[in-house]
Amino acid sequence: MKRALVLSGGGSKGAFEAGAIAYLLTEQKLDFHLFTGTSVGALNAAYLGQARSHKELQELGEELKAIWLGINGNRAIYRGGSLGNLWRVLFHGALYNPVGLRRLIQQKIDRERLFHRRTMVKVTVVSFETGKLLCVDNRRPEFQQDFLTYVLASASMPFFFPAVPVAGEHWYDGGLRDLTPLATAIKENPDEIVVITTFPLGPDLNAILPPARPGSALKAVLRTVEILLNEISANDLQLAQAINKAWWRYPGKRPIPIRIIAPTKPLPGNALDFDPKKIRANLQAGYEAAQNPRSLAMTRFPAPTDHTAGVFKPQI
Repeated sequence: MKRALVLSGGGSKGAFEAGAIAYLLTEQKLDFHLFTGTSVGALNAAYLGQARSHKELQELGEELKAIWLGINGNRAIYRGGSLGNLWRVLFHGALYNPVGLRRLIQQKIDRERLFHRRTMVKVTVVSFETGKLLCVDNRRPEFQQDFLTYVLASASMPFFFPAVPVAGEHWYDGGLRDLTPLATAIKENPDEIVVITTFPLGPDLNAILPPARPGSALKAVLRTVEILLNEISANDLQLAQAINKAWWRYPGKRPIPIRIIAPTKPLPGNALDFDPKKIRANLQAGYEAAQNPRSLAMTRFPAPTDHTAGVFKPQI
């Protein structure tokens, strides 16, 4: 069975994904052959994509959880000043330097292990120069040399982290265009898709944001990014459900079962808050949420043709 795992962005809330993944791999014994991710989802996807067997995948799932538990604060991921240090933004293009994140990628992800035939790994980045969305695919040899650099770029949120130069362009967080790269997975025609988001969803797949109060300029920027990115992701899920309901309109297509694992309530902290207690809480929340996934509605069988009226009536 060809099963895909789609991981959304969310910064420090990516710990929720690691908790959910641990349940899927250890308790349900699921196997995955396609991993797509954006931002922190790209980091988690690339780490899991090193698996060359189901057993290795289970081991990597446990190791991923341990990596998250080993993060002991913001300085383990990035360094930098407060919003008052505008010189860093003006002359370095970003408020923070993701030195810890870069080190984690280099130490924990083996580029050679990513480029094998068992698994597909796709991460998304956005070009600063053109605004185009690029899907970096481990099946394409031209990406092999710089694949880990693209993974870093996928997690580089504008203003907070600098753009990452690769192949003559500067690349930012893929979440600017595609926070939950579901369409990327659908193109591979898997038998099933599991989507893990880092924000709760309402009955109509609308994103539910935590309440917030006005505060500092930094807080305002973080809130703005949160609103925009969650809306992009929710729209992707709503579109996927609409397509699954009307799949019979498209020759050669079939409905793809899609399970969504999402928090039951907003996760604590913001995307840049790597407090160990919150990471642990989010890991536990992901593990629990994976036990009750939500399925996207879809029409499973083609509808009968009404020969009397000459109209094709879908059963939705």
